[in-house]
Amino acid sequence: MPPSDIELVLRLVIAALLGAALGVEREIYQKTAGLRTHTLVAAGAALFTIAGAYAFEGADVDPTRVAAQVVTGIGFIGAGAMIRTGFTVSGITTATTLWFAAALGLATGFGMYLFAAVSLGVALVIMIGFAPVRRRIHRVQRLEMMYTPGHGTMTPLFQFLNAVGASVHNMTLSESEGVRTVALEVLGLGGDSLDEVVAALRARDEVLNVSTPAAQETS
Repeated sequence: MPPSDIELVLRLVIAALLGAALGVEREIYQKTAGLRTHTLVAAGAALFTIAGAYAFEGADVDPTRVAAQVVTGIGFIGAGAMIRTGFTVSGITTATTLWFAAALGLATGFGMYLFAAVSLGVALVIMIGFAPVRRRIHRVQRLEMMYTPGHGTMTPLFQFLNAVGASVHNMTLSESEGVRTVALEVLGLGGDSLDEVVAALRARDEVLNVSTPAAQETS
């Protein structure tokens, strides 16, 4: 006997809530995909699962085929969450959480509430609880540069960082009175490589100042 309409609606709602719980962490860190995206991915996966399993009552339907298509489709959304700058790719964790949100939706769509809830708990422990461990492993070097915009300065900046094997962890831009300030948190930059990048930037005419605040730990 198939589930009632009320139970199917409940599955959809629970999937949305589980996806939202996963998206909150990404929203806090202002990632490319946050609360709304994760909620919609989980709810959409549940909807596809429910429709594939119960929309054709009495027909010989294999719901696992729908699940397989959802997994394939989420790959395109996950790819959109990743950003490539030179040789550096960011957003891999966000793409992974989107994939996980789809898995939560699939499990909930099949009525596996407890399994989906426990899986969400495991994911949150990994994302939040592992942060202190990651901080002990990685140290981030801050790099701040003030320059006059209009000279394509960001391209050589990333080229310099790529050349020494460094990757950008976070970046903010601000502009005031014709002067732009970029603040970077960079992984894998220190010692001679830091001096090399700073010297290369200071050699550019449009660069007004380059500073390296004390290295800090980040998640």
